[in-house]
Amino acid sequence: MNRQENAEDQEKENTQGICCLEGQIQIQLPWGWGRMPDETVAVKFPYRKHPQDVYADPEAGRMLTLNLLEKPLQEKQVYPAIWEMQRILSHLYPESIRETARLIRSGEGTAGYFLFTTGGIDHDTCHAMFLLPVYGRMLMGGFHFPEGQNEENKAVFHRILGSIQTVSASLSGN
Repeated sequence: MNRQENAEDQEKENTQGICCLEGQIQIQLPWGWGRMPDETVAVKFPYRKHPQDVYADPEAGRMLTLNLLEKPLQEKQVYPAIWEMQRILSHLYPESIRETARLIRSGEGTAGYFLFTTGGIDHDTCHAMFLLPVYGRMLMGGFHFPEGQNEENKAVFHRILGSIQTVSASLSGN
């Protein structure tokens, strides 16, 4: 077994499969992560409308938010859509963009994302906002983590994003 295969096996051992968005999506999350209780979601996201699903590490320092919207999205629309979202945010907060819009392969196709930061009382937070077409609809999500260990957390984000599959695709072994 070579080093890459060994690292991939180790990575799989340190993850857990989670079925989310009412059984429509399968993702691999780091071991120990779980669905955030509704009470904590209400505190972390004090808005009228909360994300559909929120998962977090045990300390709730790193979070994944997921929303499967009714808005249609095709793969060819991913980059223009994520670029437009970045453009709007950078117009309001130009200093916040840490990584510009880009495409990445996910388990379900091509996703688009960009990274930005927001200030906080205890620390700044980095956000990776992403879009992915799922069932012809827009899956919009965010991966949120304390700024500082960006490369390590970006690697976790890339692994999670790469693991996203529709339940029908994961059941067929794709």
